[in-house]
Amino acid sequence: MKKITIAAITLLVITVTGIYAQDTSDVWWGTNYMPGNITVGGTLSFESDPWPNDVYLDAGGYAAGFCISPKAEIILYKPVISEISPFDFGVGAKARTGIFFHVLTPTSTSDPWFPLGAAVYGTAHMGFKGFNVHFSDFGDTPTVLFSYLSRLDYYINLGVALDISKEPGSVSGPVGLAAATGFNYFVNDNFFVTTEYTYWHGYSGVAIGGSIKLGKGQKTKTVDIDLNPLYYQMYLGQFYSLYWYSFYAGGFYFDDSNYKEGEGTVWKLTSKKDPEDILIVDKSLLKVNDDGSKWWKVKYDDEGDNIIFEFLIDQDYTLVKLRFRDADTGKIKEYEPSEKDIVKYRQEDMRTVTDSDYSDWNTGAEKISTPAGTFKADHLVYTEDNADYEWWITEKVPGNMVKFFWYDKDDKITGILDRITKNNKSELNTEF
Repeated sequence: MKKITIAAITLLVITVTGIYAQDTSDVWWGTNYMPGNITVGGTLSFESDPWPNDVYLDAGGYAAGFCISPKAEIILYKPVISEISPFDFGVGAKARTGIFFHVLTPTSTSDPWFPLGAAVYGTAHMGFKGFNVHFSDFGDTPTVLFSYLSRLDYYINLGVALDISKEPGSVSGPVGLAAATGFNYFVNDNFFVTTEYTYWHGYSGVAIGGSIKLGKGQKTKTVDIDLNPLYYQMYLGQFYSLYWYSFYAGGFYFDDSNYKEGEGTVWKLTSKKDPEDILIVDKSLLKVNDDGSKWWKVKYDDEGDNIIFEFLIDQDYTLVKLRFRDADTGKIKEYEPSEKDIVKYRQEDMRTVTDSDYSDWNTGAEKISTPAGTFKADHLVYTEDNADYEWWITEKVPGNMVKFFWYDKDDKITGILDRITKNNKSELNTEF
């Protein structure tokens, strides 16, 4: 007898040592468990089952009740393959007791009975811990999502139930199937709440509960994914798509040298195809540097969607710096585009209007009324194969322009000066 006891203790020591000797190196996808972890807890369930015919032959209805099930589990094995370890396997046991009734009619029930049983089962878990992905400046939304997902654990339990006390009159055997499947959510590293579907020897139901985990969980490492290029390209593309509307009327650039620091113009752009879609463009000169480069602010209001960009542009109208407020985090970001970016977004068909062009296209001075005032302006007209353009130009306003059209067979865009503004300041904490 003594030899048997010593052998059993030795086997237990070898088993536990083997469990903890498994490779516990950090993985990028794992679970909240490690081999050797023990969980202790329980669930409260509502269960029901139609009456078996061999119990009450002439009665209809169902049996239902509440059960309390204390349970325990130990994790035995965790496979690790190529820094991925999302599965755990173990064994568990639970007891089951409660109070049940036969529901005879909607308003009456039988006398209660009190089931009592125990079960042993194998367990399998799939965790989602990890995905500690650092997404550079691409916003916090994916990181927050993975943070919640990391706390989640899906599991399946399958084993044998033994009923010590069953419902009165039952002729079925004491041994049956015990199963459960559901989710654990780890509130912290050592406590989780449970919601599950449960099955016990003919009775099925839903359960909630909680458990304490003993032992440290798996470590996961951070994976750096540089989404900065995608992140900044998204805002850069948005900026350029609006920039052409703001500074190139129909694809043609007119001199903006008469803007003074702090001075701005607000424009209203409309489309004949969709007259209800109004784009408000508010552009202002913030700073002129000694080298001739300029800081501009451009604000867009498109049906309540507000966007602000502040950008530095050199004398050749090449974008040097772009500042914006991140839509996800509200943080102010600054980006210096590369030459590759500039080439990607450069519009080869954007033209600067020369003195010769101005003279050739000028049809004479006209009196033109706008919300910003009434002006005597030169009316320029230019026609090409697929589009026609008109501008009204005067040196009396910043940017020289008070109205423009450009149109083709598909649409007609109208821009009109709404007002002239003064004392404009940076709204993105830009330091000049």
